[in-house]
Amino acid sequence: MLAAALVAASLSCQAGVEVQGESFDVLASVMETHNKEIDARQTLDAAKEEAIRYREAVIAGWWEFMQARSNAAPGEYCAASFLRAKRRVEPGKVDKMKEGVVVTLFGPGGSYRGALLAFSPLGDDSAAAFPKVPSGTPVRVTLTQGNTKPVTLNAIYMETRPKAPPLLAFAVPSIDALMKGMEDTWSFDLSYQGRSIANIEWHDGLKARAELQKCLAGAPFDNKRRWAP
Repeated sequence: MLAAALVAASLSCQAGVEVQGESFDVLASVMETHNKEIDARQTLDAAKEEAIRYREAVIAGWWEFMQARSNAAPGEYCAASFLRAKRRVEPGKVDKMKEGVVVTLFGPGGSYRGALLAFSPLGDDSAAAFPKVPSGTPVRVTLTQGNTKPVTLNAIYMETRPKAPPLLAFAVPSIDALMKGMEDTWSFDLSYQGRSIANIEWHDGLKARAELQKCLAGAPFDNKRRWAP
């Protein structure tokens, strides 16, 4: 399970120095686009078939794979992101989305040879719940995974670019350790100051691991952007 892979004490000083949010410009673009899509489609009329299709896709959740940094060498900065939101039911109105979250697994890149497990808000309501601290600041949070006991540890708060959602990232010793613990279905709950700020369950984790392994090996992988599956 992923719980065994996390560095429970804190994000190391080395990782804090070597991993900068600005390095993940491709991921920032992806998250910024999805964030805009969710906020824009929340206001569309029920008759808008495309908006309904997009809403249902986000509620179901899907994976995206990428090299999170532009111009990265093959096998570097590989990332697998799963995004999902919950359904918000309003009697007499069109269903909307709430509590959107992106969970991302990062492989090594540049001088940082470890891995990261990171969470990002998706949508204005989720962003409002996230900490408001300077980029690079350690944040004490409580992480619950699957049916395991909650663990309180440090994450690093990262900003990728001004209009993109931030990241709360945990250091993992290696990408192999992170992938070894992947389950096909797995849930996460992240709490800050006694309040849940990110709650998400992924599916198809084993297929995602296989795709991430392709990227890490420098082989072709599924890097299709799914704006509206």
